Amino acid sequence: MLVVAGALIINALVFSPLGDEWFFAIALLGPLATGLVAGARRQNWHLVAAAWALSGTFWLVIDWIVNNEDQIFHIVLAVVMVALTALGAGIGRAVLALTRKAKGPAMREAH
Repeated sequence: MLVVAGALIINALVFSPLGDEWFFAIALLGPLATGLVAGARRQNWHLVAAAWALSGTFWLVIDWIVNNEDQIFHIVLAVVMVALTALGAGIGRAVLALTRKAKGPAMREAH
């Protein structure tokens, strides 16, 4: 259910007027940002990536039905969005680890 809810939120943004102007920013920066947040919060980034993959698959199906074009573009975009989510999660985990290391033993004892 979390994956479907995430995909619904992503698609609500993409199919809004904001998505008309900022589709590529949403599709490329969104996965990176959400992966970063998931990684920094030590959450399961795979669920976030699955929501982006589901969104990309939905865009593929819609564009295939409506325009019968751009199938390869949407497949590649879905893969890139999953990869960007993983990259963001890795960066988020690295930032968290560096922050904990910089704060020293007091931070580790608090958790």
